[in-house]
Amino acid sequence: MKRLAVIVTAILVPMLAFARADTDRTAAEDSLVYEKLDSLADRYTSLISLEPVEVKQQECDFLLSSISDSLMLNHLAERLYNRYSKSPLMGDEAVAIYLWDNWFESRRVEFSSEEKYLDAKIFARFNRQSLIGLQAPSLTLCRPCGGKTVLPRPGRTAIVFFYDTDCAKCRLETKVLPTVLKNWKARADFYAVYVGTDKDKWKKWRREFKLGNCNLKVIHLWDPEMESDFVQSYGVLSTPKLFVIKNDGRIAGRRLEVENLPQLESSL
Repeated sequence: MKRLAVIVTAILVPMLAFARADTDRTAAEDSLVYEKLDSLADRYTSLISLEPVEVKQQECDFLLSSISDSLMLNHLAERLYNRYSKSPLMGDEAVAIYLWDNWFESRRVEFSSEEKYLDAKIFARFNRQSLIGLQAPSLTLCRPCGGKTVLPRPGRTAIVFFYDTDCAKCRLETKVLPTVLKNWKARADFYAVYVGTDKDKWKKWRREFKLGNCNLKVIHLWDPEMESDFVQSYGVLSTPKLFVIKNDGRIAGRRLEVENLPQLESSL
């Protein structure tokens, strides 16, 4: 993989040399340089898109360490961060958090605005505990009867669905879940975690929600007093949020769409 980075850098270095050499370049020329840099970064991250997260982190370090021009360095670092924080590929969030921890937090590189710096800080804070491969955060939540339950249970596969009864997408996914999971064969706990505080709406939702699969044990939970810190632990800044946890307690899927669930079953 390092050979790919060398090839990219061989293209990148002459471009940066041109940018530094011509201090009187026009705005149009300056824009062209950044456009080329963006194109290069996007092409390169596409080349390594299927590599493990650790490789992507190493390659980001390699590329950024190759640049001495501070303006270009800041621009490329932000471009890489945006690419990975908004990536459709599950797990890429870990690369964005790595960039925050190792490049942005210490101001080794700078975002183009303080607002973006603060957004990245929040992103890291609310995503770092629930990354793929990490031990799932343990939550103590309330049952409908008033008792408490800890999720996930040791030795049990778990699907965790954070939802709100007032969330339109949550209502849609609630209707789709029984169809998607009707052929789920692995025994698992399905935790339906209500993030709201309206007991009557929650009761109505529970009454209407049925999976109809004996392999899945549905467990209804909520935390009206927000004592479990589920918002930060699982990054539940919006709903719905769907996670899959292996029976060894490690997170196998996060930021999932409902239709992705069958694809994960074979890897559990």
